[in-house]
Amino acid sequence: MDMELNALVTGASSGIGQSISRMLVNMGYKVYGIGRSFSEDIPGMEKIILDLEDTDKLINRISSLVREVNFSLLVNCAGCAYYGVHETLTSESISKMCRVDLEAPMIITGLLLPDLRKTKGVIINISSVTADRVNTHGAAYGALKAGMASFSKSIFEEYRKHGVKVVTIKPDMTRTNLYRDANFEASDEEGASLVPVDVARSVQFILENPEGVVVTDITLEPQYRRIKKK
Repeated sequence: MDMELNALVTGASSGIGQSISRMLVNMGYKVYGIGRSFSEDIPGMEKIILDLEDTDKLINRISSLVREVNFSLLVNCAGCAYYGVHETLTSESISKMCRVDLEAPMIITGLLLPDLRKTKGVIINISSVTADRVNTHGAAYGALKAGMASFSKSIFEEYRKHGVKVVTIKPDMTRTNLYRDANFEASDEEGASLVPVDVARSVQFILENPEGVVVTDITLEPQYRRIKKK
């Protein structure tokens, strides 16, 4: 890995992305964290206030950033979810999920790949266990997470010859604000849901693997499968 450890993390303002950013700083990375707003500072992380739904601003900001910084790590973590039987989802909700959960990661990945090719870098895409399941009340979200997992596999095959690692992490229900628009949330019972640091530890595991070893897919599940009604 390049001597200069620079990471770009989306969704860095809260939840899993924030936990990953904090862990990366502790590992010696300079983190450039993207979020719509930030409620706290993480020493060693540069905050980038950006709405991933604004495609033009996204392209301009990331294009400018890669001219200034050589990245060796990209973590696509930002997520958006709306739940309910599919006929209840609005076109606006579907469009927002498409932009945040799949379109933005594909755009950002394309812009960073020249750097990641030079640094033999790592791409970590935070997908979901829904990528591999039937998802009643979450059909659109699951389809987008399946798309993310498929994208990861294809990019790895395209760029593995350049030394680029691409890994998909698929967490089950995690205690974050992803479910703010749902009528349920992750259970707070011991062992019944994940917490953001569980995912961050998986990122650390990936980065500590020796060169030439790639764990391409990690699924994280709690011991018990329970949800809590709001």
